[in-house]
Amino acid sequence: MTQLKLLTDDQVREFIANGFLCITPDVEGGLHKDIDALLRYAVEQESWYGNNILARIPKMHQVLNCSAVRGALTSIAGPDYYLHPHRAVHTSTPVESGAETLTPDADGPRMGHGSRAGSGWHQDAQSPLSRARHHLPRYVIGFYFPHDTPVRMGPTRLQAGSYLYSHPVAPRGVVLDDIQAGTFFLLHFDTVHAGFPNHTDKTRYMVKFVFARTRHPTKPSWHNSEATWQRPTNCIPDFDVPTAWSHIWNWMRGSTTPPANGRPIDDGLVRRDCEDQALRLQCIYAAAGPDQVASLERTLLTSAGQNKHERALASDDDGRPLPRDDTRGFPRRWNERAVVMEDAAYALAACGLAAMPTLQGLLAHRDPWIRINAAFALGELGPAAEECVPQLAALLRDPHSQVVRQTLDALGAIGEGLAPALPEIERLLTQPTPEWQEAQVTRGWVAEDQVRMNAASVLLNAVGAGEHLGAIERIATASLGDKNGYVSAIATEVLTRIGTPTAHAAAIRFLAERRWDDTLQVRVKPF
Repeated sequence: MTQLKLLTDDQVREFIANGFLCITPDVEGGLHKDIDALLRYAVEQESWYGNNILARIPKMHQVLNCSAVRGALTSIAGPDYYLHPHRAVHTSTPVESGAETLTPDADGPRMGHGSRAGSGWHQDAQSPLSRARHHLPRYVIGFYFPHDTPVRMGPTRLQAGSYLYSHPVAPRGVVLDDIQAGTFFLLHFDTVHAGFPNHTDKTRYMVKFVFARTRHPTKPSWHNSEATWQRPTNCIPDFDVPTAWSHIWNWMRGSTTPPANGRPIDDGLVRRDCEDQALRLQCIYAAAGPDQVASLERTLLTSAGQNKHERALASDDDGRPLPRDDTRGFPRRWNERAVVMEDAAYALAACGLAAMPTLQGLLAHRDPWIRINAAFALGELGPAAEECVPQLAALLRDPHSQVVRQTLDALGAIGEGLAPALPEIERLLTQPTPEWQEAQVTRGWVAEDQVRMNAASVLLNAVGAGEHLGAIERIATASLGDKNGYVSAIATEVLTRIGTPTAHAAAIRFLAERRWDDTLQVRVKPF
């Protein structure tokens, strides 16, 4: 870590308040030009590689592994962060006709034909299927711009502080600036953002990466010298939510300080998706005190009996359901993009250990949506919820894949004492579940795909605890070659981190058999 360019206190505070940081990779000057040329050739002459673009252009690893980017990621996501298997090339092609007069906050302006960058304000979906939205920085997006991208060329726009929103609202704190070649933005995964029209004669390129935290923080992972939260020098949002921001700051510092006594939660505010998101956040974290656990439980239970664990599907012109979520009005329920939990669940998680007995009881609730929210909140407690692992392990036999998926993510966030769950995790990774084979999205992913990916993620997070590594190695080795490539990628990382000769041999053999020759060019140099 001494070789990494770790962030300062004010930079971490800036990330918490604004939801993003702008990083300048410390690499040789010509690298970005080379990557830009390779990207253009690969996409325009070969294929849209999707998750395989990094294997096609491995030079981008020099950007991802430089001390500035690694130092920032270590500071935000911890020293054991993981480069997620999902990545994508975003393009903005020139708009065909004359330039429109647009304001930076415009929603959904017309893009050039064939653009792979959405111009409507949105929070990203998880891939391949949905996971929870966290206020804590468990997932981080990287946006890499390999060439100069002035505003006229349509850079990505961001809404500062918006990662804490339950859904996009009227734009505020919009950031739209000229971007220099090589710039690397790090965003909290849930930051609201959008593309912008390209009014030049050259296609704009940007590559998206995702990074995942694999260990609960026990101490600061940046150059930390101050214990208390304060509004950062460069704070873009026009609102102030110090209770939420300080909660995240303390969590990142590994603080176990119990919350202060909270105020009664405003049930009316929390039960609806308030357009004033700052007011909503103040309500959530003001109620996060041990004396409000019972009130928060009652509020959470008002969401039972509404089948919120089931999706609201869009329909075609004939009224037939499509494998796509109906996002009109941003309903607070399960979906296959990213799940916003009930506000009372976020508040219960912020209550810390005082909420654990209540959450344990809710794991047995008859309504799957309540079980999902309770599992989520327990996962946010991290290793402090280790005693709940046997109950969570029992939920891995729940008939609802949604409950199983959230339970797996909770187990991964706890990360320790996972022995009671390993037999069920092995079953989920090695035995098919016939009832989870229906395509959930138009890309074809089924519920079992995401169950297995989440299960592999639990193994990855568990490696850091150093417990039961023999069993974890066996399960990960058996998961290589899974029909879901995300599972294989994570299993390979599990084996690499375990580091025994047998684990390394299994990972190397698997990768050697799938070696990609990045020097070849389709139609020009195919062999």
